[in-house]
Amino acid sequence: MKKKKGVRKFILTLHLVCSLVFGLFIIAVCATGSVLVFGNQIEHILNPQYFKPASSERNIGVKEAEKIFLEHYKGFQISRMDVPSKLTDVYHASMSKGHNEIEAYVDPSNGKLLGNFDREKSIVSFVKELHTHLLLDEIGETIIGIVAIAFIIILITGIYLWYPGIKRMFKSLKIKWNKSQMAKNLSLHNFIGVITLPFLLVVAITGMLFPFQEKIEESLKLKFTSNYPEELKSVDNGKQQIGLDTIVAQINKLHPEGELYKLRLPADKEGVIEAQLSDGSYDPEGKGNTSEFFDQFSGKHLGTFSKNTETVYDKFFIWRESLHRGTFGGVFVKIIYALVGIAPLGLGITGITMWALKRKNKVKKMSKLQQTA
Repeated sequence: MKKKKGVRKFILTLHLVCSLVFGLFIIAVCATGSVLVFGNQIEHILNPQYFKPASSERNIGVKEAEKIFLEHYKGFQISRMDVPSKLTDVYHASMSKGHNEIEAYVDPSNGKLLGNFDREKSIVSFVKELHTHLLLDEIGETIIGIVAIAFIIILITGIYLWYPGIKRMFKSLKIKWNKSQMAKNLSLHNFIGVITLPFLLVVAITGMLFPFQEKIEESLKLKFTSNYPEELKSVDNGKQQIGLDTIVAQINKLHPEGELYKLRLPADKEGVIEAQLSDGSYDPEGKGNTSEFFDQFSGKHLGTFSKNTETVYDKFFIWRESLHRGTFGGVFVKIIYALVGIAPLGLGITGITMWALKRKNKVKKMSKLQQTA
């Protein structure tokens, strides 16, 4: 019995120390994650001039859009072009010239340049940098990983401290509004923690893997294989890069029922053109489940990356992203993720309140003992 009490006391102390040390970081990271769930929608609302075409017509093809971008931004190169689809209503090009990078937009209905949007200076970009790096570059990413580990410990120790047995599980989740302040806060703390636990645990584990997965694999000497064709190369035949309209035509032949999402263009003469599209099957990430690769000079089809070629490791990476960001189940799942991201704030408030009440009661007891002594 004493041993059991000792274990419980240790776990309670671990839960409390991790919560006090890392609590603010966890609340900040989860709250910013809630914002990022709807990051694209927020950017569109704040900057509608870049994302709303004059009409739903698509009179401008990929070739014309590429020409408009390059004519307006002399000396810039396109590294990526998003094509009008169910993901976006306009052409969007990521362009660079040396260290200068811009995001430009073209209306597909009339070819009008909608302007260039500096995403790096947007509020969503700031929130993303805070969420992933705490505004501290690489060291910030490591700190985020440590915070995620601490959060996993808090969640696991929390569920151990709460678990009342199978028979009393549901009864113990009742919120005690009419009881003492301590009982009320404890019941709220337990309710929020247990209800959101599956989501928070998944988010914490996947969040920890972003900075630490490679190190974990190296330390455990784990070797996994991926079928993503990273070694593909274009053959420089002395000609200019093939037109993007030719690539689009090939995509339409390869996937007559598919929908093209984006084109990634090479940065050097050995790089290949990558076309990302939806082939109509389930896509947990929501940004294209098939990639086709082409020689940038001849237009030769070099390879495919899709569900038919993915390894288990490739599938794991796809689901790691989608499970962390809540992209696998449409708007409903995103709403759940956004709400769950606020849960640590409620856990923090109720947890700190209970800790403060305990401290207050302890001081009162000590004071009474001193008075009676």
